[in-house]
Amino acid sequence: MLKLRVLTALILIPLVIIGIFYTSEFYFKLITAAIMLLAAWEWSRLSAYKNLLLRFLYIGAQAAILFFISPYFNNDWILQCGLFFWLFLSVYLIWARSKPKLPMITPVLITILGWLIISLCWVSLQRLQLTPIYLLFMLLIVWLSDTAAYISGRLWGRHLLAPTLSPKKTWEGFIIGLLFTLLSAMFIQHFFQELKPTLSQLWLLVLLTNLAAVAGDLFESQLKRLRGLKDSGQLLPGHGGILDRLDSLLAAAPVFTGSLLLLGLIT
Repeated sequence: MLKLRVLTALILIPLVIIGIFYTSEFYFKLITAAIMLLAAWEWSRLSAYKNLLLRFLYIGAQAAILFFISPYFNNDWILQCGLFFWLFLSVYLIWARSKPKLPMITPVLITILGWLIISLCWVSLQRLQLTPIYLLFMLLIVWLSDTAAYISGRLWGRHLLAPTLSPKKTWEGFIIGLLFTLLSAMFIQHFFQELKPTLSQLWLLVLLTNLAAVAGDLFESQLKRLRGLKDSGQLLPGHGGILDRLDSLLAAAPVFTGSLLLLGLIT
């Protein structure tokens, strides 16, 4: 499993870097929209839609939202609302992790949340692509945090972070992942002068983005467990489905973008 994860990552990472720096705004929008629609297809499964027609209607609605409604999301205050939306959802997850049983969420609410979460992520990615170095930086925060937490959790994890929501995440993995990402972010900033945050701003960005990535992962884990699913799909060998790789990004991108706007680091 680990070998498949590494092999898939080695194939995808160069493609992502090419997409960030060498793809026009128009094609970047189309490529990311296609990825978001694949995520919507898997989200429809989490929403308990088993009928293929209903699932196609779900991604059709998602496509309409992305191309005809989401452009109106692309302003500062809505992107900043994405930050506060995920902070609110994080408070819910803190509450849910202490419950002895998995809190139920209705399929209708899951449906609506899917459209909103995927759209906010997509619009955030379009905004970050205007400053590619910040887009790459955000992705590195998510990847480094996830990798460090995964490895350290397997090696030293003893205390479960949220046993009701995810039986594998540990406090040890979370803390080591956060510390590793903070140190890595300072190292990365040293080599990229285009990254303008002060040290305190950098720490805040990494902390909020890291917390959001964990929240996105835990929320998708809750939805999978509610449906009795191990993975959202099987598209990526060793990784499961598209959502299993995007769950952290769905939360991290709006939080990172909203934080940059609030700090005045992008316009």
